[in-house]
Amino acid sequence: MRASVRYGLTNPPEQFAFITDLSETGICIKAHQVFGVGTKLYLKITIDDVDYMAEGVVAWAKKVPHGMVHITKCGMGVEFSRVDEGLTKHYHMRKARH
Repeated sequence: MRASVRYGLTNPPEQFAFITDLSETGICIKAHQVFGVGTKLYLKITIDDVDYMAEGVVAWAKKVPHGMVHITKCGMGVEFSRVDEGLTKHYHMRKARH
């Protein structure tokens, strides 16, 4: 899956990163800029040129030096608190195909 996300403390969100995992309950974001556990984030998730809006709370975060982003696991897991219905439908359709 190739998907990107804009995320941040404000809406519209300002930070940009890629998603490494998507589930019905949240996403994993591979990013250098991370926020602390419990932080509420606004999300604009783009999959196949379609934007989906969501909100979530940081469940885990791992920050690494900038040069290590491509070498080791880093970023955040964000648990959804609100998500566009279209993203949930997309997830279920994708899951059914695999």
